[in-house]
Amino acid sequence: MRYIKIEDAKPGMCLAYNMYDEDGHTLICSGSVLSEHYIKRLTDYGVDGVYITDKLSEDIIIEPVITPELRAEGIVRVRESNIDGCKGVAKKIVEQILGNGMLSLDLTDLRSFDGYTYAHSVNVAVIACIIGFGMNLSGEDLEQLVMAGLLHDLGKLVIPHEILNKPSRLTNDEYDVMKSHSTLSYEIIKERWDISAQVKAAVLYHHENEDGSGYPIGKDGDEVSIFTKILHVADVYDALVSKRPYKDPYSPYEACEYLMGGGGIMFDSKVVEALLLYVPFYPKGTQVKLSDGREGIIVENAGTRNLRPLLRLLDGTMLDMQSRENFKYTILHETNESVMNPQTGEADRVKMLTPARRYRIMMIDSMLIHLQSMRGFLQNLYDLQLLTSADQALRCLKRQTEPDLIILAMDMPRMNGLEAAEKIRGIVGDTVPILFVIDSNDKGLIARCRKAGAAGYIVRPYKPTFVKAEIKRVLTGQPVIH
Repeated sequence: MRYIKIEDAKPGMCLAYNMYDEDGHTLICSGSVLSEHYIKRLTDYGVDGVYITDKLSEDIIIEPVITPELRAEGIVRVRESNIDGCKGVAKKIVEQILGNGMLSLDLTDLRSFDGYTYAHSVNVAVIACIIGFGMNLSGEDLEQLVMAGLLHDLGKLVIPHEILNKPSRLTNDEYDVMKSHSTLSYEIIKERWDISAQVKAAVLYHHENEDGSGYPIGKDGDEVSIFTKILHVADVYDALVSKRPYKDPYSPYEACEYLMGGGGIMFDSKVVEALLLYVPFYPKGTQVKLSDGREGIIVENAGTRNLRPLLRLLDGTMLDMQSRENFKYTILHETNESVMNPQTGEADRVKMLTPARRYRIMMIDSMLIHLQSMRGFLQNLYDLQLLTSADQALRCLKRQTEPDLIILAMDMPRMNGLEAAEKIRGIVGDTVPILFVIDSNDKGLIARCRKAGAAGYIVRPYKPTFVKAEIKRVLTGQPVIH
């Protein structure tokens, strides 16, 4: 079977995987032949894509981590806020995952916008269980972790729909309402004597970051449990790869890059590493485009094939990207992305990431190679001013219009980032946010940056997806994922 966008579906194609509504009821059964009526129904329902089977993909088997029936049961229990029912689902999820042995998050979630909150909670529970499995948690702990995943967003069920699914930027007041969902979730379960303290804490603090910059109270990584850290990573990963009214989905590769880029800042790096064991960058059944223009379907991606998978080209021949003779080829993007070539693909990404206004960014780093690296993936998005010393930056700030953001390296000679930030503040005050660039996730260094009023941090080596998202977060005054 293989995955296609709903706009690429044609009458006569054979559905390879059941389609469900937000209550877990089957809309169209596997094996059904798609008709114009079915395609229109799925499109109107907000489904982004479907799995089909044909001669090219009939031998590609993609097993769900949990059965569709259990996923549907979990969605219904979350939708009903049925805590007792969630306990039963949590136990079944752990049993199925432990019984499966080899695990991989190949299957794309096929859901509509309206069912996102409920399906997201089940997905987070499953992903958290997989991470916990990779970190050798006991079966009992896994059940507790999965329970936290199912319950973590119950508070969103009372958030007004117009805020929850708003297609544009939230106002500050709306964002404050959105941020209240973790506390609301905790309030729903806090009096339940049969829910453990670690589950309650994970639900309350699942948006806390390693550096203490999260919410609701700004706990840092040393103050939260491994359950909370796992839930945080699982929650953000599923949010990234999901299509929402206000954003397009990240590919699994981009989502993993974002998580790695935030390791030690937003996320626990060991938790991210555990997730990466089970996340295929190019899921089976995905159609991709190669650097020579050919297209193929991912047939095998396990282990070392994660970055260099086995493909079946559209003419039916196999191409093993691990073979030395094929090292010259690279995967450009998924065919299902709305791109036709690398240039068009970059233009689409620029359009998605470019804010309504053209922001000006001053970047200060004594190493020219670091400035050039950043310029490579930011120059199409922002107006950049590249400076190699703090003294040069101070002179520019005195005689020209203030930038919208300053990206400042910490490890500069003569005047380090903290000293430079203090002098910059003397010129521009607190009107211009400063994003620090650091070489490690040292907590002492991060604490000093926070004390200096850092708006955020970027760690070398740069992860472009994370850097872009962090810059956008700072410039727009809100997180990318809410």
